[in-house]
Amino acid sequence: MNNLDLFIKYCLENKFNFCESIDLSILFNNKKKNYFSFCTNLFYSVNDKKKFLFLSDIIKKENNIYYGNSYFYSFLKKEIVFEKIYSNLKNISLIKKNTDFFKNKFTEKKCLLDNYDKKIKEITNKILKVKIDKNNFLNVKIGNVFFDKNMITKNYFTLINNLKKVFFCNNIYIEKIYISTTMSKSYLIK
Repeated sequence: MNNLDLFIKYCLENKFNFCESIDLSILFNNKKKNYFSFCTNLFYSVNDKKKFLFLSDIIKKENNIYYGNSYFYSFLKKEIVFEKIYSNLKNISLIKKNTDFFKNKFTEKKCLLDNYDKKIKEITNKILKVKIDKNNFLNVKIGNVFFDKNMITKNYFTLINNLKKVFFCNNIYIEKIYISTTMSKSYLIK
């Protein structure tokens, strides 16, 4: 069993108190000191499997995005858990009536939105911006602990294969790859 499989086993067997991210730490050798930025795709968005609520009079559910004030009442009854709750000015009164319940789930600066579409695009985005600089080190978020084995593996191999293509063209070599969650130890993959 390789270290990627051990890491996935760790994620699947442990119960997490909050949604930790899965991160890759990549050390590389950039002998020619080529510094640049580029974008690459992941197979799944890093926010897949997290639930987000957008307060609205319309009630619907699209994958992990929930719309509707009725879901808010389910949240208050602890029937469903959301990573973040977003509101517009029309529905802010629901939040203000229940401020003691929220604490970290809702901050008015970050969660009061004029346009839901922009935030939904940000949540479902699969594009990853990568910057190669003098540090010779990348730290990249590829998912979260609620991902299943297939999702972790696909995001890992999609990212590594895309990096190898870009790195090969720029004479950059990957030396070590570590994978970890926010609070776990790192597993050396390569």
